Amino acid sequence: MSSQSANKLHVLFVTYDGLTDPLGQSQILPYLIQLNKRGFKISILSNEKAEGIKQNLSTIKKHLAKEKINWRYVEYQNQPPIIGTLLNIGRMKKALNAWHQEEAFQAFHCRSIIPAMIADKVRDEENEKLIFDIRGFWADERVEGGLWNLKNPIYSIMYRYFKGQERKLFAKANYIVSLTENAKQHILTHFKSKGKVQVIPCAADLAHFDHQKLQAHHQEKLAAQLGIEKDEFVIAYIGSLGTRYKLKEMMRFFKLLLALQPKAKFLFISRHDPDYILQHAQIASIPKDRLVIQASSYQEIPQYIGLSHASIFFIVTSFSGKAVSPTKQAEVMGMGLPIVANTALGDTDLILADSAVGIVVKDYEESSLKQAAKQLLDSNYQKERIRSEAIKRFSLESAVNRYMEVYENL
Repeated sequence: MSSQSANKLHVLFVTYDGLTDPLGQSQILPYLIQLNKRGFKISILSNEKAEGIKQNLSTIKKHLAKEKINWRYVEYQNQPPIIGTLLNIGRMKKALNAWHQEEAFQAFHCRSIIPAMIADKVRDEENEKLIFDIRGFWADERVEGGLWNLKNPIYSIMYRYFKGQERKLFAKANYIVSLTENAKQHILTHFKSKGKVQVIPCAADLAHFDHQKLQAHHQEKLAAQLGIEKDEFVIAYIGSLGTRYKLKEMMRFFKLLLALQPKAKFLFISRHDPDYILQHAQIASIPKDRLVIQASSYQEIPQYIGLSHASIFFIVTSFSGKAVSPTKQAEVMGMGLPIVANTALGDTDLILADSAVGIVVKDYEESSLKQAAKQLLDSNYQKERIRSEAIKRFSLESAVNRYMEVYENL
């Protein structure tokens, strides 16, 4: 499409994730609002959880109405297993079908494989373009995360089915969006694709994640509320703790850090069940008073990150790790914190090594973890230099510009 016609492009963004969830507010809405402001007509179809609807529905509705973005959603359910997923897919397909009959969408921008499968079935291939925004190798993530045991015939069938659909979508999509260069190279090497492939890592609103906006008196008050003292070294973990996150190994790292720095504390900025975190700490023989566990809204996360000196995430890699771009990396670097992360995780290790803003752990042997802990404590990282690297690599403006390229070149 020419630039002139692209400016009038009507795009339906289809997502299996909810706009009322923290992920939707951090990783979906900021992009789409900016694209809408730049002349594209954006509509959104999403899948919303009951808790998110209860807490945030009116806020999101008002926000989108102000931006003149049309939004429809279906209610998510995950029980019973498999059947719940099928029901979700059925509801989304019905809703998309109905909306498609009413509106002349020119492109379907699909976040992950299930929305792409649904949109591909209802679109006119000749006139309505498909953007397959893969987010990751979805079926492989479920196997490697322990959600699908391939020894179970049902999960084995599902895995083969979704991998077949993935192959078809790579071949049919007009554009493919990948989070990492690592995943892009795999797609180009192993799949036939008629469309172009654009790399757009998970960005962050770096105006929101900015340590310079923190107020000292407020931070002191917050630290006191959480029992964090001025001379304590705080390392933070931000976000969910599902099957893909290696909490056991992160606890082992912290135990070694604690041996080197007895006044260290491990801050979890997470909505995950605190008992789950405490159980892993107990297994690692970490005293309970060395942990701080705090749920947070998206708006408040920078304030909690601001109490920290560094951040950590160890994530399952295997094959699906090629496509992982942790949102927390962009947010933490925006706040000027160094990161301790594992190798073979998307482009993370390359970015940390290239920009010298963190430490890459090559394996989880005690010697490697201890060396990384010592390096972290001995290093003198500069907040502004880390933030400048974040702006260069993960700014919202950079991501929106790359999405504009996709829309303008369909």
